[in-house]
Amino acid sequence: MSLFLAAGSLTAFAASYTDGIEYFKAGQPDRAKILLERTLDDAGTNKAESYYYLGEIAFGNKDYAAAAEYYKKGLAADPLYAYNIVGQGKLALTGADKAAAEKEAEKYFKEALKGKNKKDAGLNLAIAKAYYQTGVPGYEDYMKKSYKADKKYPDYFMFEGDVLVDQQKYGDACGRYENAIYFDPNCIEAYVKYSHIYFDINPTLAIQKLEELQEIAPNSAIAQREMAEAYYKNSQYTKAADAYEKYMQNPNHFQTDRPRLATLLFYGKRYDESLALAKDILSRDPQNFVIRRIVMYDNYELGNMEAAEQAAVEFLGMDPGDNVFTARDYLTYGDILLKEKKYDEAIAQYEKAYELDNTRTDVLKVLSDAYERNKNYPKAIESYEKYMEADTANNQRVMDYYMLGQICYSAGQAAMDSIELRDMYLIKADSMFDVVVKRAPTDYRGYLWRARAAAVRDPELKEGLAEPMYKETLTVLDQDPVNREKAATKRAYIEAYKYLGYYNYLQTTTPSKRNEAIAATKDYWNKMLELDPQNTEILEALKTLDTL
Repeated sequence: MSLFLAAGSLTAFAASYTDGIEYFKAGQPDRAKILLERTLDDAGTNKAESYYYLGEIAFGNKDYAAAAEYYKKGLAADPLYAYNIVGQGKLALTGADKAAAEKEAEKYFKEALKGKNKKDAGLNLAIAKAYYQTGVPGYEDYMKKSYKADKKYPDYFMFEGDVLVDQQKYGDACGRYENAIYFDPNCIEAYVKYSHIYFDINPTLAIQKLEELQEIAPNSAIAQREMAEAYYKNSQYTKAADAYEKYMQNPNHFQTDRPRLATLLFYGKRYDESLALAKDILSRDPQNFVIRRIVMYDNYELGNMEAAEQAAVEFLGMDPGDNVFTARDYLTYGDILLKEKKYDEAIAQYEKAYELDNTRTDVLKVLSDAYERNKNYPKAIESYEKYMEADTANNQRVMDYYMLGQICYSAGQAAMDSIELRDMYLIKADSMFDVVVKRAPTDYRGYLWRARAAAVRDPELKEGLAEPMYKETLTVLDQDPVNREKAATKRAYIEAYKYLGYYNYLQTTTPSKRNEAIAATKDYWNKMLELDPQNTEILEALKTLDTL
């Protein structure tokens, strides 16, 4: 059973308001607010501290009335928790009359720093932040007081780092965050902020930093979530899914993260689990855009085509709102329809996918396949040629010429009523297979398909167009004795021997060629019978030779 579905596993963690504080200090106030409010009435919660951080979040959102209410409630919960007094002083600094505002704020700050609090590094730092965040000069003085009070105070270095980030001095900022970790290895927010800065520069280093954090704080909600997110952003989907499952057992996880887990389970090819979780999410949130997508993807991968098509109709019929449909969405719907042999409808979806993202050259390839299955060979050829022209990164691989040649060959076979059209496609097919021969001279398939294209152009073997090409096919096949044993190459031998024998048989009507033709025919057909001894058609044909 998947970890996120296992019963009783929540006992591995204990809910704590401190997770909310960690989110706030790591620069994620919205998540912090959810956790602080969720745990406010828990027995172990320091309400004065929780209210202070809720006030800080409200202040950051410029909701000063709410901030004032939170600081007030914090003081009511514990009048000695002086940070809420600092909060009130910070609010005072926002007054329109700057001189009066600063004077009033200083009263609060002096109140907060009474007695032993005067040398409290945290309170002095909180006042420094108040000045900095309100744009009022003076934060440097309180920074000095904080540093003097405790030269190893990690929050001091964290704030220095934050200021440097504001100045876009990211390398220096990371240095300060490392200072914070040096003085307090449990400074969770330092690891998180460090990893965020480094992820775009050196994701391996960023992930290593978060793995260090996992070691020191295995039960921290933010540590677990950041680890999962980092793996996800680095496309390490299996690790990300495992990390998210662990995180989702933490009581301080977010319900909004469940769609991410469903997505990661999909990317980890755990389609059954992903679908089960997705259905559960939809039962509570039927309009969840991401999950509607995942239900379509999961059902397709599980082979539930009827359910996949229904999911696709529902998903792609949604109003995306702030979300967007992707080329993959239409491509997947096209794949579903293709599996159901609804070729016209599949083609329409593939065309939408390519229209949405014309860098997806792979869409042109599947579009060509859909056209070919729908027997629309001109469009199949056009799409594949467009794919080859666009896919310059692969420099038109040998296999591309081989595949295009086969489409042209099929087009030629389908145009037998028009010799001109038939030959046009088959000559084009031959030119593609000729490229294969030149680029892969030891691969028998290029020669074999040239022979086949020539044979269709000369159905009555009057000109023997395919004769030299079948001979070349045999020459290449004979380079490896094992080819006479392998199924695919054995069939190629039989096909070549049969054609060459029949071509020579037709030459027996010419007196000057009769004896030589009979000998050649027997040689080829007897070689064929060595590989296919029960072929009654050839056995009977050989008997007729004796009557000639």
